[in-house]
Amino acid sequence: MRVKINDTETVFTGETLFELIKSQGLANRTGLAVAVNEIVISRAEWQFHALKEGDEILIIVPAQGG
Repeated sequence: MRVKINDTETVFTGETLFELIKSQGLANRTGLAVAVNEIVISRAEWQFHALKEGDEILIIVPAQGG
C-alpha cells in the first residue's frame, strides 16, 4: 500500500503502525511522537493500529540541541 511518512510517499507491505515504525529502524527509540492522519497514536496502540492506503504518518524523533 502507499502511505506518506513525513510527507514522503512510500510503499509499505506491512499492516500495522508498529510494523511501519520497525521498518524505519525506530522501534527501540524512546520519545517518539507518531500521528496518523493528524491523530496522535500512543505507543501502546502502535501494534494494534492498522494502516490503510493513503494514510499520512508523521514521525517526530527527539533531537538534542543547545
